[in-house]
Amino acid sequence: MFAKLGEIIAFLLYSMYNVRKETFMGKENDIQWHLGFCAAMELELREYADKLEFHREYPLSRKPLLIDLLVVEKTDDFEITNDIGQIFRKHNIMEYKSENDTLNEDTYFKVMAYAYLYKSSEKHIGDIDINSVTVTFVRERKPEKLLRWFSDNNYKVYEKTRGIYYVEKDGFVKTQVVVTAEVGEKEHIFLKTLKRGLKRSTVDNFLDEAFELHEPFEKDCINSLLGIMVSSNQELFDSIKNGGTGIMNEVLREFFKEEIKAGEEQARNEGVREGRKEGRLEGREEGRIETLYTDCNMSVPDIAKKVSKSEEYVREIIKKISAACL
Repeated sequence: MFAKLGEIIAFLLYSMYNVRKETFMGKENDIQWHLGFCAAMELELREYADKLEFHREYPLSRKPLLIDLLVVEKTDDFEITNDIGQIFRKHNIMEYKSENDTLNEDTYFKVMAYAYLYKSSEKHIGDIDINSVTVTFVRERKPEKLLRWFSDNNYKVYEKTRGIYYVEKDGFVKTQVVVTAEVGEKEHIFLKTLKRGLKRSTVDNFLDEAFELHEPFEKDCINSLLGIMVSSNQELFDSIKNGGTGIMNEVLREFFKEEIKAGEEQARNEGVREGRKEGRLEGREEGRIETLYTDCNMSVPDIAKKVSKSEEYVREIIKKISAACL
C-alpha cells in the first residue's frame, strides 16, 4: 500500500530495538529545550485547550521510545486557525529539534517509524486510520538539505505560510516542517523564545503576551518557558534583574520572586550588620572622646586632633555625654 514500505518496516524494527531518543543532556548545557517546546506548543494552541489532549514524551512501547509531543483532537467539530495546527488531524506527532540537533532524511524516517508504531501499538490496534495521523518537525534553522532531499525524491514541498513547509507524497503521512526563525513573532511568540541570543524586544513581547494569561496550565507553561529562556540567555536576564535593560513586569517578578525575596533578605541582613558595626564604631569613638575629656582633661582642639575629627563633632559628643549625666 505504501511506497518504500520495506524501508519503513526496516526502520520500525531498528527503532524498536536500537533507537534511543537523542537528549540534550551533556551536549546542550543541560537546557531542556524539549520541555520548553512542549510548553510553547500548548500556549500556541491554548485556544483549543478544551478540544485537544497534549501528551508530553508519549511512550510508544515499554522500551524508552518517546514522542516529543503528541497532540490528540478530542472531537472533530472545530477548526484550528493557528497556521501550525491547520495540518492537524485526529493524531498529531510533533518532533522538536534544538539548534544543534540533526534533522535529515534519517530523522524523517525515524519519526515516520514513530507514526506507524503509534498506529499499530497495542493500545490502538485497529482504531487509528493512518490518514488521521500527521507529523510536524520544528526547528529554528531551516533544514535546507532535508527539503532538497524531499524534492529530489519526488515529494511535493511548498511553503504553506511563512516558515511552514508542507511535505506531501502519496502513501506517506502528511508532514510539515516549521522553521521558527522564519515564522512571525506576533503570531508565534512562544516558539520564538526557544533560542539563544534572544533580543530584549522579543522578551518584552513574550512578557506582554504572558501577562494576559491566567489559567493554571498557562502559568505552568509560562514558567517552563521562562526557565528555558533564562538558562539559555543568562546574561540578558541578569541585566533585566539588575535593572540594566528596563523594568521587570509582574510575570518576571513572579518567576524570580524567591530570588528577589532572598536578595532583599540578604540586603536587610547586611544593612542590620552594617548598622551594628557603625553603632559599635560610633560607641567606641564616643567612649574615647569621653576618656580624653574627663580623665585626661584634654581641650576640644587637642581631642579633635587625637581622634581625627572636627572640633564641632567633638563638642557635640561632649554635650551628649554631659546631658546623659544630668
